[in-house]
Amino acid sequence: MNAMPLELRAPRAPRPLSTPQLALASAPHCDPHWLDACLRQTTPTANALLKQIFGDSVMPRGEAVWLSDLIELMALFGVDPRATRTGVFRLTEQGCLYARRYGRRSAYALLPDAAEQLRGAWHSLSAPPDYAWDGSWSLVINTGGSGTAPAFAALRRSLAEQGYCALAPQVLARPTMPERCGRDDPPALGLAQQGSVLQVAGQQVDGLGPLQEMGRQAWNLDATAAPYHAFLRRFAPLRHALADGQALSARQAFALRMLVADAYRQCRASDPLLPSAFLPQDWPAMPAYELCLDLYLHTFPLARQHVEQSLGEPVPPPPPLRNERTLQRPPFRIHALSKA
Repeated sequence: MNAMPLELRAPRAPRPLSTPQLALASAPHCDPHWLDACLRQTTPTANALLKQIFGDSVMPRGEAVWLSDLIELMALFGVDPRATRTGVFRLTEQGCLYARRYGRRSAYALLPDAAEQLRGAWHSLSAPPDYAWDGSWSLVINTGGSGTAPAFAALRRSLAEQGYCALAPQVLARPTMPERCGRDDPPALGLAQQGSVLQVAGQQVDGLGPLQEMGRQAWNLDATAAPYHAFLRRFAPLRHALADGQALSARQAFALRMLVADAYRQCRASDPLLPSAFLPQDWPAMPAYELCLDLYLHTFPLARQHVEQSLGEPVPPPPPLRNERTLQRPPFRIHALSKA
């Protein structure tokens, strides 16, 4: 897999501060510190940065990466070596990474199952949020059965994170998303086997009224729109500055791409991804997507250059495994990525 639609990474230059300082050389009609101001607003967590590095910078190369290179990449964002080591250890425990030892040096690579899930996650994230609806619905109905009330309550919370609304007291529903959005329903199989819930797919749902009004009443669209509006306020000036000829260094392009992708990921994590028929005319999801894509395309060549320079010395092939069980870990869950 070559360039992925949403590149995410992490740069160099150790520093003790928690916010990177990447002052730009001044350009005509442009504040030389516009990127600094952008970076100061928020910085991804250490775990989020590591997942982005492996999912977007290491995985397309098909290689392992030295721990020392990871530490250097993370340092640009004020992440100290200890926090980087702790983050790598946690991802290893989660079944995302496995370690290779070369004397006193360590390298880390993605396990195959984790790599597949990360590919799927970034593919879904790169799908445009705007789509036409074919009228299909997905419903989950509480039939009573032998399931417990707490079990159904937990299912309701899980389905709510997937964009389901309460169509009736015991009926949860959402417009069916296209496969390109890649968001599978949380498993209701256990309760279904107990006769506690009924999962239904169909197109005949009458009496809903105007869809835009239903969207406003059944989903908290104001809360969903807020991160998109914040994203547009934060990054739209950068697009204008770049269009006016503002220059970036390789590490600045890398930092900008990293922050843009992380901020957009957070927007999508809270979005039920409703069809456009349910949304107001001025819905900000598509403008935010287009802004993210523009900045991604602009920064890609220089950001890739910074990655190649930072990762430097390739990791040798892994030594022969004495026991296949050394690669067995608990299954990696992509939910951990979306909630970083």
